[in-house]
Amino acid sequence: MAIQGNKFVDKVDQLFGHLAEWAVNHRAIVLLLSLLFLSAGLFFASMVKSDNSLDAYFDKSDPAYIAYTEYLDEFLSDEVTYIVYKVPERAHGPFNIDAMRQIAQLSQAFTDEVPYVRDVISLPTVEFIRADGDSISVDELMLDFPQSQAELLELRKEVLNRPLYVNYLINAKADYAAIILEMERSSVDPLEKIIYDEELGNQLENLYPQVSDNKIREILARPEYAGIDFFVTGDVPMNSAYNHVFMEDAAIGTAVTLVILAILSAILFRASVIALLGPLAVVLLSIVMVMGMMGAFGWVLGLFFGIVPTLICAVGVAQAVHILLEFQRAYGETGDRKASVKAAIAKVGGACLLASITTAVGFLVMTVSQLKGLSEMALYAASGVIFTFLLSMTLLVVVLSFGKPSNVKARPEQVKATVLPVILRAVEACIAVNLKRPMTLLALGGAVLLVSFIGLAQIKVDFNFLEDFKPHVEWRQDTELAESVMGGILNVTYIIDTNDAEGVKRPDLLKAIESVQNFAESQPLVKKAYSVVDIQKDLNRSFHGDDPAWYRLPDARDLIAQYFLVYEISGGEELQEFVSQDYSRTVMELRVEMTGSAAITELLKTIDDYIAANPLPNAQVRKTGIGLMWVKMGEYIAETQLYGYSLIFIMVAGFLCVAFGSVKVGMLAMIPNLAPVIVVLGVMGWLGIHLDYMKLLLATIAIGIAVDDTLHLVIRFRRCFLQTGNYRRALEDAMRDVGPALVITTVILIGAFSCYLLSNMAIISSFGVLLCVAISVALLADMLFMPALLLITKPFGPEFEPKNTV
Repeated sequence: MAIQGNKFVDKVDQLFGHLAEWAVNHRAIVLLLSLLFLSAGLFFASMVKSDNSLDAYFDKSDPAYIAYTEYLDEFLSDEVTYIVYKVPERAHGPFNIDAMRQIAQLSQAFTDEVPYVRDVISLPTVEFIRADGDSISVDELMLDFPQSQAELLELRKEVLNRPLYVNYLINAKADYAAIILEMERSSVDPLEKIIYDEELGNQLENLYPQVSDNKIREILARPEYAGIDFFVTGDVPMNSAYNHVFMEDAAIGTAVTLVILAILSAILFRASVIALLGPLAVVLLSIVMVMGMMGAFGWVLGLFFGIVPTLICAVGVAQAVHILLEFQRAYGETGDRKASVKAAIAKVGGACLLASITTAVGFLVMTVSQLKGLSEMALYAASGVIFTFLLSMTLLVVVLSFGKPSNVKARPEQVKATVLPVILRAVEACIAVNLKRPMTLLALGGAVLLVSFIGLAQIKVDFNFLEDFKPHVEWRQDTELAESVMGGILNVTYIIDTNDAEGVKRPDLLKAIESVQNFAESQPLVKKAYSVVDIQKDLNRSFHGDDPAWYRLPDARDLIAQYFLVYEISGGEELQEFVSQDYSRTVMELRVEMTGSAAITELLKTIDDYIAANPLPNAQVRKTGIGLMWVKMGEYIAETQLYGYSLIFIMVAGFLCVAFGSVKVGMLAMIPNLAPVIVVLGVMGWLGIHLDYMKLLLATIAIGIAVDDTLHLVIRFRRCFLQTGNYRRALEDAMRDVGPALVITTVILIGAFSCYLLSNMAIISSFGVLLCVAISVALLADMLFMPALLLITKPFGPEFEPKNTV
């Protein structure tokens, strides 16, 4: 019985067979178009800029983003470089007089030379309120530099006696001190505002924060500041570290990935030089085209881009494996390159198209995310997958068609010899166990899924920017030290709006703010809180001869207003960072320990509950600051998890049903493709590994890639059944035909994703490990679950005796 292919995939195979023939007959046109795409890609790629600021994560219409930018507009940028230092081997540490001279000189160098610095606050330059008879004076602490060590030690007593400065500029033990560089630019400023030298354009080292961070480090390395140990942390070095690390990861990771893929391809199926160059040309051109697309659309290179080049390399080469193995088989039998490449594409073109579409869909579902960087990555990563497919059907075909025809036809065993014997033996073992114990395999698979479902229910959303970096990264080490000696680095801000000019001067409001501030400081994660209350209490103390007993809020509104007036007349400037010009709004800033977003969410809820129970009189309170943006990112991850995972299941399942022309076959094919996701998320749940903004991609990428191999297997199984009419025979033929390719592509994918371990970002390395686990589970599901499932359910109809072979 001759059976004509009538499913969608059969028609697609025929179409791509004709496309391959056209490409071979018009090789010059294909090569010329490839060069044009390369040139255009390189041109637009030169316009891409790096950005790991908040602007790269949040859409400008996001309410949380808008609130943050409004806060910055009114109360200035809250981005700082926080430099903690110690003075070893010198008496009195930071208060050694020679060391203090060095710090005074250093502070001036920062002020004069660092791009975009607004103010430099250090022990010599900090604003200090002193009693001056019946009035006060507001000047730099060391406007008149101490003349002796004894005089400086007296100043140390004054500083340590002021709560405002302890664990801010000096720790309680006085063995560590700090310099704060407040910046006039922020992470949400547009590109034109952060280019330092117009002639140098938008190259990374000419942009804020890189240009500021580089100058800071250059100054600190000067010999005149020798003998002082510096630890650099804060928003500016963090954003700079992200940019540098991911640029290095993208460059080194891509190069290492290509080398590993070439070695594995040569070993696993003994590819020729031409067969190696073809896939590498495809993935390199695809990466260039993706970057060109990013430049054309104004998308930035952010953290999410760091994983894309390796993904494109892995997906492109894995796809090429199916084409190359079929080409090698056909070429061994015919000796004709052009005919062989057409035969290969006509056999696997439809499956490759379906695999590319499902992988692209896996990325595209992430466009539902409210994280701008993630939704943009979904678009250009999906485009990269499609680029690799189109180039595989054209450029790879042309590359394989070059070379002299062979006059010697290979015997079947010689054709098989293109694959390592160990792989063939592994495939035969899988065939045997599927035929012998299909029900046992299904039962074991079901048990694994059940245990994984229980673990999946325990998974939580959480992330910590500090732990994104590996422990050896300098920024993480410096930040951990700063937190251990000075307290929290993360900023959370409460904006208090009275909707009334002069409203901040009300005693009842200030006492209510003080109550909230005291409650916040009682929370373990809050290391210090600042507000206008601290300034008023310091003023009250100064007006009473610096008596610590008067470090409290005044009771009368007139006295509060008088203190503010005298402070401004005396030249005080710090107040503008806490109070609006009309005194209708004020802020309370919390310095919070750099911990997970879930813990910060719980902290803010605790403070919100306190404010709800103890409302500020005639005032509205809202939150902003970097800490709140972290919380918002956590919320967006949870929402993306819910919508994205549901959407990819519906879209991929629907697509498979259409492709196979059968709801039954499509839904059966989804079962082993959900296995890698369920198992990996289950393992994460059991081990307490949290779902962060990078691991969020695991499910969509794993399903997209896992479906690829399932498509090749099911399509081949169906064709073999239509030829033989027997499910057991179809299982043997299909697995012998496509099984080696499944094993090889899995090993290649694992090799490629293992390159993520080289990253300085712990979050990317852990993502790579879990993705390798997911790919391994997908192979096991395809080799030991899917064949047994097809054998038991018989989805292609009853068995029959074939009258003819196709």
